[in-house]
Amino acid sequence: MRVKDVRIYIIPCGNRRPVMVEIITDDGTSGIGEAGIGYGVGGEAAAAMIAEMAQRFVLGRDPFRIEEIWNDIYDHSFWTKGGGPIGFAALSAIEQALWDIKGKAFGLAVHDFLGGRMWDRLPVYANGWWMGCSSGADYARAGEATVARGYKALKLYPLGMPDPLIVVRHPTRRRVDHEVKVIAVERVRELRKAIGPDIAIMLDLGGGLTTDETLWVARRIEEYDVQFIEEPADPFNLEAIAKIAAGTTIPIALGERHYTRYGFQKVFASGAVDIIQPDIGNTGGIFEAKKIAAMAEVHNIRVAPHNYGGPLATVVAAQLDATLPNFMIQEFFPDFAKEKNYTPILLDPLEDHVENGTIPVPEGPGLGVSLNRAAVDPYLWRECRSP
Repeated sequence: MRVKDVRIYIIPCGNRRPVMVEIITDDGTSGIGEAGIGYGVGGEAAAAMIAEMAQRFVLGRDPFRIEEIWNDIYDHSFWTKGGGPIGFAALSAIEQALWDIKGKAFGLAVHDFLGGRMWDRLPVYANGWWMGCSSGADYARAGEATVARGYKALKLYPLGMPDPLIVVRHPTRRRVDHEVKVIAVERVRELRKAIGPDIAIMLDLGGGLTTDETLWVARRIEEYDVQFIEEPADPFNLEAIAKIAAGTTIPIALGERHYTRYGFQKVFASGAVDIIQPDIGNTGGIFEAKKIAAMAEVHNIRVAPHNYGGPLATVVAAQLDATLPNFMIQEFFPDFAKEKNYTPILLDPLEDHVENGTIPVPEGPGLGVSLNRAAVDPYLWRECRSP
């Protein structure tokens, strides 16, 4: 079996544009993967990186030799060493697709290759339920409605302001007006009142404020029993994050913008983080995230993988989550299909199978899902083929 064809797609899907790769072998077996770069800027850059990596390192290769291909890309792409999201998102998508091929060829789910599943259903926390909210009363009503649907954990961006283009606008220049900080506290307070004491609240601060302002907010929301605050400062400023961690009782979560086990080693060494959030779509792929989770286990840290991608990203995360003894909870967008310009990338996505705040682990071969070919094919961006 050899890789014969690589197809790359950029697909409008709700409030993001997932970059997806499909790798096809000479016997017709295909695998799919998603680059974790479907929001912000850089989607076309990641797609171009997938194309170049595929042409140089993937076409004509044995798709079962996943670690060998991964290391060839890492060692010989040059910019991957010490690199950022574009290169690693591309590598992640390729790696996921190779696992999908291998699973289909052997008739096994990807999680079976990773030691087998430890969980039959995975707890999730809802994100995106807050869209259209502004005041504390808005968040209270929307949070109450989401809990009534069975969700037991909610995440919000208390400092974020509604934005018609980017959905939520995070602080810029490391500051906000004082009234925004007051509103942030009000949102958390009113949400807690509405949903009661037994529902988990997670907060994402977007790495937006200076250390002193972040601590001002954190100390005023401690009484509302917050599960964690994510990216309380610029994710690369681990000294600031350590200072914030020392100044609040709220656990600190980090990882969306850290890549590979090498990047996470600095996070673990800082001693500032309680929960790590690798994104399988940009940290190096499924097996790399598994290695990062093992490092976290040694440091007595739980794993709550980040997920702000398309429906495929949720499936990929579930394959990993099922195998982790230190798995905590999975980020999840329950109302994907209601977002404007949603494209049904997959047939039978996990978003359609939520029960009591949990999702099932896919059981089919490979990643356990199939492309909605009619919906996806119009968004083919580039195709690379063996001679």
